[in-house]
Amino acid sequence: MSYSPMTRYLKSLKDKLAILGLPIYFKLPDVSVSEPFLVIGANSSDTSQTAQTGPMIEVVTISVDVFLSNVSRTEAEEMKSRAIRVLGRSRKIFANVILDDSVGREVYHIALTISDIIY
Repeated sequence: MSYSPMTRYLKSLKDKLAILGLPIYFKLPDVSVSEPFLVIGANSSDTSQTAQTGPMIEVVTISVDVFLSNVSRTEAEEMKSRAIRVLGRSRKIFANVILDDSVGREVYHIALTISDIIY
C-alpha cells in the first residue's frame, strides 16, 4: 500500500520523537493519563507551490505538544531543547514553554509548531 506524503511525514515525526522516551498520542488523552507525554496534534497544509505537472509540494504546519509535571522549569527547558534537536534543524520550529492547566492540572506545556515542506 502506498501512503500519502502527509501520512509518511507524521510517521517520521513519531519515529523521531520516540527517541525522547515519552508516550506519544495523536489526540489529547483522557485526564487520567499523567504526564509526561506528547501529542502530535493538528496539522494544515498548503499546496499552492505545486506546479500543474510534477510532484505535489505541500507546505505543512504541525503542532506537537509536550506535557510535563510542573516540578521543574529546568526539566521543561531541557526537554524543549531535546525535542528540537531530535526533530532536526532543517525544519522551522517555533517553541513556547508555558504553565498550563488544559489537562485538568497545572503542568509545563511545551508547544512546538513545526513548518516544513514535503513532496
